[in-house]
Amino acid sequence: MFITFMPKPTIGDWRSGAHMNTSVQRLDQPGVNLFEGDSGQFSQEALHAVGGILRHGGALTAIACSTVNSYNGLVPRVGGFEGGTVTWAPTHMTYGHNNRSAMLRLPQNRFCIENRAADMCMNPYLSLGMTAGAMVDGIDSKADPGVPLNEDLYEMTDQAIAASGAQRLPRHLLEAIEILRDDRLAKHVLGDQMLESYVRYKVDEWERYHQHVSDWEVEEYLRLY
Repeated sequence: MFITFMPKPTIGDWRSGAHMNTSVQRLDQPGVNLFEGDSGQFSQEALHAVGGILRHGGALTAIACSTVNSYNGLVPRVGGFEGGTVTWAPTHMTYGHNNRSAMLRLPQNRFCIENRAADMCMNPYLSLGMTAGAMVDGIDSKADPGVPLNEDLYEMTDQAIAASGAQRLPRHLLEAIEILRDDRLAKHVLGDQMLESYVRYKVDEWERYHQHVSDWEVEEYLRLY
C-alpha cells in the first residue's frame, strides 16, 4: 500500500484531482456572496467571473495542473473493455451546471465556481491568485461566458464542440506553459520574475521528461521497427 497525491499514479484508473471552489464577497458587505443573484440564480457577476476564468483558462491550467503527469488525467476515458471507462475528468474550457466533462461547474446546491481542472501538485497560492485575478478581470470587463454547456462532451462530435465555442484544455504541460508565458493576466498577477522562473522550471521539466523512453514506447515500436 502507498499513499500519494500524484495526479495519475496508475494506468486504467481515475485521476486524483483537487477541485477549487471559489466565490466572492464585497469588502463593505461581509458575508454577502456576490455570486448569489435573485430568485436562487447565479448573479451576472458570477457569470462574468466564469467568462474571466475561461478567457485565461489555458494559463490557469498551467499552474493548477502543473506536472507532466497531470495531463494524463485530463482525458475522457481510461482503457479497458468496450472502449474503456469514462473518467469524468474535464477536457474542454467551458462551463455547465452539472457537467463533469467541463472545466468549470456551477453547482446547483451552492453559489460558487468549481474549477475541476486542478490537482494536488499545484501551488495553491499561485493557483488561487490566478483564479482571483481571472475572476476580477472577467467582472471588470463584463466577460461573456457564453451559454452553459450541459451535454456530455465525451459524446459530442468535434463539429458540435466547435460550434459551442468550447476550446480544448491544453493536452500537455508544454502547451499549457506556452499559453501561460504569453498571458497578460499572468504577467500582472505573478510578476515578471515569478512568471519567468516558473516557465523556465517547467520547460526544463518537460525537456527532462522527453529524455526518458517509456515502457509503452518500447512495447509499441520495438517489435515493429
